[in-house]
Amino acid sequence: MTKRLTLLLLLAAACSHSTDSAPARLIVRSASLRGVVERLDGVENAIRDRVAALDGFITNSELSDGALTVVFRVPSQQLELALTEVSKLASRVDSRQLRGEDFTEEFVDLEAQHVNLTATRARLLALLEHATKVDDALAVNKGLTEVQGQLEHLEGRMKFLQQAATLSTVSVTFEPAHGAENWQPLEVARRSLHGLVSVLQALANLGIAVAVFSPLWGSAWWLLRRARRAR
Repeated sequence: MTKRLTLLLLLAAACSHSTDSAPARLIVRSASLRGVVERLDGVENAIRDRVAALDGFITNSELSDGALTVVFRVPSQQLELALTEVSKLASRVDSRQLRGEDFTEEFVDLEAQHVNLTATRARLLALLEHATKVDDALAVNKGLTEVQGQLEHLEGRMKFLQQAATLSTVSVTFEPAHGAENWQPLEVARRSLHGLVSVLQALANLGIAVAVFSPLWGSAWWLLRRARRAR
């Protein structure tokens, strides 16, 4: 039974799936954009609205060191339009990149492996139905478990590649124009008030110190004055 199982696996692995037509290209596309805006206020919401209008969604948003970075995904056919729409928010575009990675060869190979493993699973199931001994059934069942695990791994990778090719990832980074966000009246008022409080506290501390040490200073002044009169 073991020899039959081994032979069966080898025969199933030798099966191939051929097509007369060339496979469709599987291209995973991504892009990045960097630019300058007058102010960052409202920029994230504006990006969100434009992305939603293209049936996309934001996956990450971060404000760090005065720069706003937004990562979103849109249907691949809307990628260039998404870049055009987001670019309109900038007063200046510093960089714009489009990238594409071809996964066609890998996907075709995965499809061939999937066909072979599916055929192997079908043969093992048929073999399991005719198994009359416990050892034989256990050996076939072990082979089925291994084949099923490989199939699930292949299907996960194929699904990931298909989704990656369907949705493109875009990273957008906007910085405020030089000096556009330097003047902040509320921040200036807060700092001025803090400075005023600090000065008043210092004066109050000085007044308390004078009041506490006034008897000592008064005695020293009286002794000094009396010494001068004696002279």
